[in-house]
Amino acid sequence: MRTHIPYLLAVASTVATHRVDERLAAYDLTVRQYGLLAQLSLEPELTMAELARQLGIARQSVHQLVNELVEAGHVRRRPGADDRSRRLEITDTAHYLLSRIDGPLERVEAELLGDLAPDEAETLRSLLQRVLAHATDDEAWLPVR
Repeated sequence: MRTHIPYLLAVASTVATHRVDERLAAYDLTVRQYGLLAQLSLEPELTMAELARQLGIARQSVHQLVNELVEAGHVRRRPGADDRSRRLEITDTAHYLLSRIDGPLERVEAELLGDLAPDEAETLRSLLQRVLAHATDDEAWLPVR
């Protein structure tokens, strides 16, 4: 029997999430909060709806994550294009936090990838970015060339 890719991705996600959450606990951050901060770092001033689409999670989950990150001083809400929308931006403390957790995240990545050669790791990264760009209909996942 062939193992289907969606199942492999789901299991890999679960394993990676547990390991990253363990490492980020020391920084009072979860992998989901990190993902939101990383996305806002790459694309400043996204709306909650845009973040929900890019991260593939419900708007309600984005609202909860944003509230947690606002309370922690990592995200600010700014007026959006209309009265109802809000643009989000990360604070200087969030930029500093992202720079501090780069090392721990690289170590988790090395643990997960095991004996993959560097070119294999980059191929995997590129393929996952392409899958996410297609699945979310958002080219922001693709690397900047």
